[in-house]
Amino acid sequence: MMNNRAKRLVLATAAGLFFALVAPLAALADNLVTVDCGDGSPLSTTADLATLTSLRASVQGMLDNPTGASCTLSEGAVVDPTLTVGSSSRYDRGPGPGPMQGCGLNFSMSAHRDSSGFHGQQTITINNADGCSADKGQVKANVTCLDVKNNVAQILGIISEASGPFFSSIASPGDIFENDVVDNGRPSSGIADMIGQNAYPGPAAPCLADPTLATFPVENGNITVHD
Repeated sequence: MMNNRAKRLVLATAAGLFFALVAPLAALADNLVTVDCGDGSPLSTTADLATLTSLRASVQGMLDNPTGASCTLSEGAVVDPTLTVGSSSRYDRGPGPGPMQGCGLNFSMSAHRDSSGFHGQQTITINNADGCSADKGQVKANVTCLDVKNNVAQILGIISEASGPFFSSIASPGDIFENDVVDNGRPSSGIADMIGQNAYPGPAAPCLADPTLATFPVENGNITVHD
């Protein structure tokens, strides 16, 4: 389910290569920006200075916490007045029982809706850091659904890859991948963004943003939800 309101953007940073940032812009002006995450459907929206700053932090997070995905941010676009969302960063599943507890997970996601449907990508990666090399692997999924309510978003997609001993034990290609996020502002606000992730066999449940499903604080990077 999805509210057909004005354009929405969610960009989360913790993965990928960084190519460009928007130059400083007037503090009170809305500006046209384009976010391209290489999925063939770049999204365009208007953004004020606060949103631009958050987007920059999200893209930088992709550099600092790589997952293999990449997004670029540039000024100037023709805005399609439809729904959009995007995001990325890193969080820690510990402490607690289980082989994944205490391992940092890098994630990236971008999602938006235009007149042709939903677009975007979702990636989560375990690398060799934190003594977690035995669980090294990755999950990749597309975007088939997006719901945004204020600073909260849910993204659903179909998994195309689940590699490594941990991810392959809990998910398979064709399963549904779910990301639930809460954007609590820029990292300098002192309040961490939140994320929750889940994988399950299809069919997908209705897409519904719910802040109670985002249970892990984001340690590094930034999530941007632009309504």
